[in-house]
Amino acid sequence: MMKRIFAGAVVILTAALIVSAGFFRLNVAVAQPTAPTQIFLATNTPYPTNTPGSLWDMFPPTNTPGSLWDMFPPTNTPRAIASLTPLASATPMAMATMQPTAYIPPTFTPEGLAGATWTPPGGDPSTQIADHYYMSRPIGSSDVNYVAWTYPYGGTAGGRLQVHHGVDLVNNTGTPVLAAADGVVIYAGDDLSTLFGPYNNYYGNMIVIQHSFMDASGSAVFTLYGHLNQIEIATGEGVTAGQRIATVGGTGIAQGPHLHFEVRVGNPYDFGATRNPALWIYPYNTFGTLAGTVTDASGALLYDVSIIVAPSGGSTGVTRYAFSYKDNTVNGDSVFGENWVLGDIPAGYYTVTVSNNGVVLFRDTVYVQPNRSTWVDITLS
Repeated sequence: MMKRIFAGAVVILTAALIVSAGFFRLNVAVAQPTAPTQIFLATNTPYPTNTPGSLWDMFPPTNTPGSLWDMFPPTNTPRAIASLTPLASATPMAMATMQPTAYIPPTFTPEGLAGATWTPPGGDPSTQIADHYYMSRPIGSSDVNYVAWTYPYGGTAGGRLQVHHGVDLVNNTGTPVLAAADGVVIYAGDDLSTLFGPYNNYYGNMIVIQHSFMDASGSAVFTLYGHLNQIEIATGEGVTAGQRIATVGGTGIAQGPHLHFEVRVGNPYDFGATRNPALWIYPYNTFGTLAGTVTDASGALLYDVSIIVAPSGGSTGVTRYAFSYKDNTVNGDSVFGENWVLGDIPAGYYTVTVSNNGVVLFRDTVYVQPNRSTWVDITLS
């Protein structure tokens, strides 16, 4: 069995700790060039605390019959909203021609960051790879702005649902939806006649925004906001990050009110052009992201593998579960090529385990540093 651990600032290998900034990959043999640091800081409230009764205690992965909406009923107070008025048929806007530009991060300090005294653990140097956290959360901090991790990108909710090409943020109908980054609206309307999904009326009322930055390959980056109730922006309008553009609904194939959020690269109309939003949305302050690959000994990607991420080394919290992508109908990042991601993890030590019928196939300990990504390659023989 081969094991490789890559850490976003810190990776623990036999008590060796790695410190740096950005998305880190430990590689003793080959050094990587230094890339730009992360560039966007969100101003969201802290993620729900890891006390008993948390989301992760309530919803470990199971195959219990029931819909996603049984698992995640909205908990906010319902609000009165105007009845939905059908929109005029939207005319798709030609994609803007944009040149890659240096992205200048906002000059603000996230809540709780000022005066912070956190000191990263020391250890061996590591090679830095830049994150691309260019987006804020599409739901505001006063509402549910964390992802439903039991139905993540590339997941199937325990086999109950189709492979997910985005992420869901479950909120009541009428909850404000926000632009994730600056850009231009290239589509605002329903998808009854314009195809964005596998068939028409898949997303219902929706918005697509082309952003002012490119991905690492130089391709245009878009965000899609689906199942909306009311659309409050028009095709061709410019938007800024955090601007209200719509309200949450349950149109299209939605089984209940929520925001379906996607990141697409290259072609905004291509259902197969999605990327994992968890690698684009900036983590909560003092939280980080785990990502990596699950492969066999030959290096071939393995699909739908269950991964257990448990606090260790004195870290507190609850055990989380991740899954490698169900199949190759969803994409890894253009740079990282991951096939599993677990976002919004409090900084600290975690033991990452893959087992089968009680037999441990992989186990190692990593340190998740705040505001960065930690990379873990899992090789199963």
